[in-house]
Amino acid sequence: MRSPDDGSSGPLVSIAIPFYGSYGAYFEQCLRSIAAQTYTRWEAIVVDDASGNDIAAAVIERIGDARIRLLRHSHNRGQAAGRNTAIRQSHGLLLMPVDCDDCLAPTHIEELVAALQAHPESGAAYADFELFGTVTGTLPWPAGNTRSLLREQWIPHPGTIVRRHLWESIDGYCEDEAFRAGNEDWDYFLSLAEAGLTAVRVAKPLYRYRQHPGSITSSQFERADYRMRELMYRRHRALFDRFGMRRPFLAGGYRASGKAFWRGGERLRGLALLARAAWLAPWDFATTVVSRMRGRAGHAILTPSAT
Repeated sequence: MRSPDDGSSGPLVSIAIPFYGSYGAYFEQCLRSIAAQTYTRWEAIVVDDASGNDIAAAVIERIGDARIRLLRHSHNRGQAAGRNTAIRQSHGLLLMPVDCDDCLAPTHIEELVAALQAHPESGAAYADFELFGTVTGTLPWPAGNTRSLLREQWIPHPGTIVRRHLWESIDGYCEDEAFRAGNEDWDYFLSLAEAGLTAVRVAKPLYRYRQHPGSITSSQFERADYRMRELMYRRHRALFDRFGMRRPFLAGGYRASGKAFWRGGERLRGLALLARAAWLAPWDFATTVVSRMRGRAGHAILTPSAT
């Protein structure tokens, strides 16, 4: 296997960018942040997921950087398929997904490639997030281990560089229809964990993560969470069973979905899902309830009474 700095002149980092026309207002800023990288050995493959317009082509033409290419899907297939299409047509030894409404700090690629060079045993490198748009701030991503990855996704997806041989070993992203609502990235890292993934963190906010109303709504995601987790468990059963994490992992999805249906007015369905969460992980359920009750009690004490 060649090292990241093998002396060749071709692209080392291949950037996969699924695109859909509804994100057109943000797309040029995304590509210009890539074109402005201090590290120059990259290629970017944009996959238009059957937008039905020429926004992507027009933006790429305006930027005029030969390292940026455009591919198209004949019908809408989702972000996982868009990334797979881009990567299969790429050449770099290092792979990095970028969401088409986000941006990179100028040194993002340079610093992550340097981290991988300094840690050849690591299969991935990632950075913290800078939030911008409707919400601003810094979102840190402290490193975890395989067991903690089964409880929550501690490694961010967009902007993370993964060595190509790992992506090839898992045959890319799962394109199951269930992941159209999200969690295809968590499933991706679970597959990489089965392949022995270790990651190095660059504790700087180098990935600029846009917050805007066009993002996938939390309600849509939460309602589908239990179904997505059931699929992830089936796909990675041996990994979850090895760490004894099946019940808490599934319970988290049923709990999130139950609350989403309850808030949406579908009370019976919400209660049924919450009951399933309580049965799967009674201790987790009980501690969550107690925590919420304490929070409400504290709020009641701190809220001044009407005069």
